Amino acid sequence: MFYVTLHAAWMILAVAIGTVAGYMGLLRATMGKGGRSPLPGRFKMRPHVAFGTAYYLMLYAGMLFGWLMSEYLLPGPYLPSAIGNLHIGLAIAIGVLYGLAWVIGGGLTKKPAGASRLRPRLHMVCNYTACTLVAVQIGVAVYYVWIL
Repeated sequence: MFYVTLHAAWMILAVAIGTVAGYMGLLRATMGKGGRSPLPGRFKMRPHVAFGTAYYLMLYAGMLFGWLMSEYLLPGPYLPSAIGNLHIGLAIAIGVLYGLAWVIGGGLTKKPAGASRLRPRLHMVCNYTACTLVAVQIGVAVYYVWIL
């Protein structure tokens, strides 16, 4: 149970850091013509990129640890087979979506969006879709590991 708790705590810390990055991105997305957002705070690119990068790295490290834990550290399956497969499948989908968001976001730091808002919107769609899947992932894990 120690490894499972360690994995869960790591992923929850990653989500907290990702929430900060997401809020900063939301500040940028809601800016009006005067450069002001109706949300409290100011958008700055460097902290957004720093928190986003820290989140992605922590997330992928947590996924790798989760896989290593399930393959080599746990004595038996912790989740029922179908739920374990769902957990791994969701992790792969989340990893792909966040990978796309990372690539698109990295491109935005090199070449800003300008008049076209397609790339920033794709970046947001990938991030928020993956974020929703992370919430499902956490809900499934909490239910099957700690409630049942």
